[in-house]
Amino acid sequence: MTATAPVAQPKMSHREIMQALTGLLMGMFVSILAGTVVSSSLPVIVSDLDGGQTAFTWVVTATLLATTISTPIWGKLADLGNRKLLLQLALAMFVLASAAAGFAQNTEFLIAMRVVQGLAGGGMGALSQIVMADILSPRERGKYMGLFGAVMAVATIGGPLLGGVITDAWGWRWNFFVALPFAVVAILLIQRTLHLPAFAKRKVTIDYLGIMLLSSGVALLLIWLSMGGSQFDWNSSTSYLMAGGSVVLLSLFVLTEFKAPEPLLNLQLFKNRTFTFAVIASLAVGVSMFGTSVFLSQYMIMARGATATQAGLMTFPMMAGLLVISTIAGALITRFGKWKAFVVTGSILQVIGLFLLGTIHYDTDFVLVGVYMFILGAGVGLVMQNMVLVVQNA
Repeated sequence: MTATAPVAQPKMSHREIMQALTGLLMGMFVSILAGTVVSSSLPVIVSDLDGGQTAFTWVVTATLLATTISTPIWGKLADLGNRKLLLQLALAMFVLASAAAGFAQNTEFLIAMRVVQGLAGGGMGALSQIVMADILSPRERGKYMGLFGAVMAVATIGGPLLGGVITDAWGWRWNFFVALPFAVVAILLIQRTLHLPAFAKRKVTIDYLGIMLLSSGVALLLIWLSMGGSQFDWNSSTSYLMAGGSVVLLSLFVLTEFKAPEPLLNLQLFKNRTFTFAVIASLAVGVSMFGTSVFLSQYMIMARGATATQAGLMTFPMMAGLLVISTIAGALITRFGKWKAFVVTGSILQVIGLFLLGTIHYDTDFVLVGVYMFILGAGVGLVMQNMVLVVQNA
């Protein structure tokens, strides 16, 4: 197969860079929002479409699964082809899938469109940060990484709130329509303002076996984690077969990547200690943010008797901590060129925030709960997007 390689640096004015970044941020926002906005309205959606408990699980799991599998594949395609075109393709897929999902008449079709949304979301999440690295110098990236972190926080934590408000006001179908104008504007901005390096053609080999093994292994792992304890017992032959099968497939993927001429995931990167620690830290941050946001929504509804809209509003302190601190930290990293102190401080704040949230009860003073959420949000804001910056600069 013939692919391309960069041969020149892009020439973009400051105004064009800001407009292009606006498009990238919009794309990332809608991709993350697609995964979180339906969480507070799932009971209404599944009931309206006459779905069962399995459909309830898969409306969310399908998007997560597709995003997880597709992210490294989009990243590899970005090394081989036209990144601007790939980004616009991902956005176009998202627009079409979201519009179709909003008109779904049964859960099967809705889940299928959620899979396409997840595939597109994986592309927008990976490509937006790759393209950002193309148009900004390493020293400038810190400031804008803070913005990416803030957008991710708003979409992740604010999604359930927005979904609850939209469902109460206009119906659940508008959860899928609300992001469409942002995605269309993002496509137009990127087309008009994003100028990436010219590419020279070269011969490449696509790691099809690696793609198949990674997709199968990750899919089996996520299905096991999603359905275990409900569709089958954790201590059952089905559970052991799925977990074991996932380990075997992912082990074969690792062996394949060592031998592939152009691996999907270059495992030599793990020889870099900074890269390895950044991957581990990013995993911990993901568990902290996504796990806590799900837990807090259920805590607010089940323990404190809040509605879906109220539950979203009550998690605002965590979103505020992440939004404010990540923006400030990004600007400071760009100004001083240092990141280690911010990452270490953020990690400590995460541990403290998680510990404190682990002590709350149904009658804990909400001011205290809010303070605990803010501490955790601040910790995540100091670490989350800065890990991408650390890896790119290493």
